[in-house]
Amino acid sequence: MKKPLVLLATAAATLALAGAVGAGVASADPTPAPTSSPAPTASAAPTPGPGRSATKPDQGAKKKRDLTRRALHGEVTVGAKKPRVVAFQRGVVSAVSGSSVSVKSADGFVGTYAVGPQTKVREAKKEAGIGDVSTGDHVRVVAAKNGQTLTATRIVDRTE
Repeated sequence: MKKPLVLLATAAATLALAGAVGAGVASADPTPAPTSSPAPTASAAPTPGPGRSATKPDQGAKKKRDLTRRALHGEVTVGAKKPRVVAFQRGVVSAVSGSSVSVKSADGFVGTYAVGPQTKVREAKKEAGIGDVSTGDHVRVVAAKNGQTLTATRIVDRTE
């Protein structure tokens, strides 16, 4: 006679557990279910999205290409298989030599970056060298971070 009682207790415990899990799932943030979209059809001209004209390119796409455009300084980790840390800074050159450049951002942060033969320097949208960068120039620096060492990979002189 104990066997039906054990089965009944097990069934009741299972229902209680299922109810608790269901309540937890119901209270979680809902994620929209994927919807099937209609198959693409060929058309003569692309249709613009809301608020966009068919003749004007998407201005938002240009801003998305350069995330460091308005940021003063920061670090990001890129790459999934071989992650690496990339640092960037925008500011005024406070010191420059053949082997390093120091940049001060508008918020007072000063970063010093090693400069090597692999560092690409651009000035007025043309190739340049570290010798073309002067104290007081407005620059944007992108650097590879290895431990505490920051090695500039690109310096763009924004002084006009």
